[in-house]
Amino acid sequence: MTAKEKRKVFSYVVLIIAVSVSLSIWGPRIDTSGIISFVQRMGIWAPLVYIILLAIPSIIAPLISSPIFISGYILFDTKVLFYAYLSMLLATVINFWIARKWGRALVKKLVGKDDLAKVDSFTKDYGLLSLIFLRVFQGHISDFVSYAYGLTNMKFLPYIIVSILAPIPYLLLWQYYIFPRIDNVADFSFWFLITLIPFLIISWFYWKYKKREK
Repeated sequence: MTAKEKRKVFSYVVLIIAVSVSLSIWGPRIDTSGIISFVQRMGIWAPLVYIILLAIPSIIAPLISSPIFISGYILFDTKVLFYAYLSMLLATVINFWIARKWGRALVKKLVGKDDLAKVDSFTKDYGLLSLIFLRVFQGHISDFVSYAYGLTNMKFLPYIIVSILAPIPYLLLWQYYIFPRIDNVADFSFWFLITLIPFLIISWFYWKYKKREK
């Protein structure tokens, strides 16, 4: 790795740590009262409503999901990760079929002109191995990946099987290692971002490898 590449990796790590520390301080101050109140009024349907609510920002990409995600921890404690997983799968299916049925025109409206370039970048190398990698290490851009694969000729069955299985190790990590170390919203916000560091570093090396391979 060149000195320039090392500096870039180091910069990414420092950025994630800085954002994580900031969220650990400011996360509890994010106003989530409106979201919490709305979901609580749904009674027994609250989990389902929350899952749908959290899926919306993954379908309409410019929307921000952080307040909804933090609200989920306040509402459901450790169950929030399972609900987030179901929400991700819901958006994964919807995004794929939006792209498959209506193509780039509608995808552009949903993700915006600028972010359409991200979608296009994933369609250039859309094999099954790339999908596995993207689902395991690039879960934070699941919406773009889902739209991208909908624009390819990949069949839905292998696509959804990978999308279901790939996040499971991450869920187990949270359930058995991270959640026992979380006592409040600040801890939850901090761990959520800090766990992205290894994924971002591995992702960076992967794309460098793919670039050199080509």
